[in-house]
Amino acid sequence: MIEHDMACKLCTKTLNAVDHDGTITYEHPIAPAKHDPVQVPAYQLADVYRRCHICSRTEPLWLYRTPTIVMESVAGTRTVTETYSTHWQVCPTCAELIERDDSDQLTRNSIAAVGWHEGSQDSQLLGLLHRGIVLNRHSSRTLVTTGGWSPAQLRAQTLPKVRDRLAGLLRGPVGLPSPLDDNKARLLVADGLDQGWLRWIDPEFTRQVAEVLADLPDTKVTDRIVPAGGGLLAWSTPVDDRHRLAAASWKPHADGWQILCYRSLGLDVSATVMEPVRHEVGWLIPVHAVHVPRETVVNGDDPLAGLVASWLIIAQKLTEEEPAAIDPPIRKAYTRARRPAPEVRIIRIKPRSTRPRPATPTISSTTTGRAKPDYRYWVSGHERNQAYGPGRSLRQKIDIDPFLKGPEDAPIKASTTVRVLGTTRRAAEDESSASGNS
Repeated sequence: MIEHDMACKLCTKTLNAVDHDGTITYEHPIAPAKHDPVQVPAYQLADVYRRCHICSRTEPLWLYRTPTIVMESVAGTRTVTETYSTHWQVCPTCAELIERDDSDQLTRNSIAAVGWHEGSQDSQLLGLLHRGIVLNRHSSRTLVTTGGWSPAQLRAQTLPKVRDRLAGLLRGPVGLPSPLDDNKARLLVADGLDQGWLRWIDPEFTRQVAEVLADLPDTKVTDRIVPAGGGLLAWSTPVDDRHRLAAASWKPHADGWQILCYRSLGLDVSATVMEPVRHEVGWLIPVHAVHVPRETVVNGDDPLAGLVASWLIIAQKLTEEEPAAIDPPIRKAYTRARRPAPEVRIIRIKPRSTRPRPATPTISSTTTGRAKPDYRYWVSGHERNQAYGPGRSLRQKIDIDPFLKGPEDAPIKASTTVRVLGTTRRAAEDESSASGNS
């Protein structure tokens, strides 16, 4: 994954990503800054300064572009010149004022945030800057996809509405950062959303995915683990701290799949500000787009780790599904539009045994003397010689996908991956049996 969420290591401020004919460079919002940016992925910094470039209060959601703005002011006997960036990251509240061409209220909000007096020289200069942004902004704006917003609550009962708003965003005029902003790919993904199934992973299954995704061994993405067709899968809460992914969608292609990963958008703003955001954006924001050819290897360091781990657990038949009761207003809206009734399936981990287990993971022995784990862990993918033919006398190599091994009612032991380098016939058959019967 190309990290587009970059910050300056020296000042911890988020950096603007500027596309120069396909080459992405990063710069401070105000140029020239006091120092050159020392760019690092934002997740590597404990505290990143993410604030609206207008009011400095909250997380930005929109990116506006303007020509270069240069301001001069007289300080004593000398002239001070400030050159500003052409990119402005703006919060939803300030964006609403920009869309209304209300630069005066923009300035009032900003000086209130910093404690300046209205009418002071600084506030007057700020007002000129805001007027320049409002009057000279480009006609289109781009969605910021690297924010650290609070996650929205995604419910199985409302997932069809979430899906429809997402498809509308992809088909609509709202810009997305490169490389997400590919019109052909956006339309293909939107079509796949309309045609694919909807799945919602419940809190317990989500928790298990979050526990095991960092340990995911090298896994080949194949038709064996990817559910047939396309679809949208949403977790009840974000599954990892680094990418904060809340959902993913995929559409099959001749040589693989087009996959998009999303963060959910929760905002603490007024209803007046929230309504246009939900209408134009919805609840999910694309943050990672990738074409995945068959046999692509994914592990715990990849943004797709949570999705692949979920696929593996489902393919291992450790889960069960049941239909969700769709909210009545959504069902009625589909009926009025003469659309087929939406269907959402809730995926849960199969119920565990009620027999008590040890408080801490240990390894006990069976009556045969073989070690029996009291926890579950990943076993890496490997090849196995499978017996077939007359009297099972022939052998053929088959691929065994990574799987969670151990008793179904046992806890998962974190940071433990068993790497299978080679197997005897009996050991391989035991491992395959464990995979198939779990």
